[in-house]
Amino acid sequence: MIFMISLHEMKSKLKSWSDFHHRINLVYHGIIAVSLIPFALVFLDIDSEEGSISQLEGDNEIIVIVILLAAIFTVCLRVWRGISEKLAIIDSSWEIKKRLIVYFNFQIKRYLQLEVGAIIGLVGLWLTANYVFVVAYLLVLVQFSLLRPSQDKVIRDLKLDKGERERLRGEEL
Repeated sequence: MIFMISLHEMKSKLKSWSDFHHRINLVYHGIIAVSLIPFALVFLDIDSEEGSISQLEGDNEIIVIVILLAAIFTVCLRVWRGISEKLAIIDSSWEIKKRLIVYFNFQIKRYLQLEVGAIIGLVGLWLTANYVFVVAYLLVLVQFSLLRPSQDKVIRDLKLDKGERERLRGEEL
């Protein structure tokens, strides 16, 4: 996977919290942009005066809507299930850099899974021109916002003690 960073590669580049935060934010926003721009274009096309119509007809459209909404729901559910077990893998005896790198890789996988849900919503909107996919896409964006990488979220997720928090907030890791 392109976004997965090797332990050695990131350790050599990871000098401070700002380095980590810059890198994870760059990937986070890049992943969101992959579907946001095409979604906006499809939405504007559908909402224009000419208005795009459904690519499907009759019962086929309903079946596709149900299947795609179920797929979005399944993907979003998968993002939230099992995260506590994955975070438990990160051993508190590891140095902070290593924990941040493993956390980074977990989060990137979660972002990519959510992006799959967003792309399914985009495809659903394009195929059916049904505004239910606008709502589904917006709900995926809300989930993205709940996973936004912040220092407090990282501290909570990694359960850093007071000394580790101060080290994280310091100039150097």
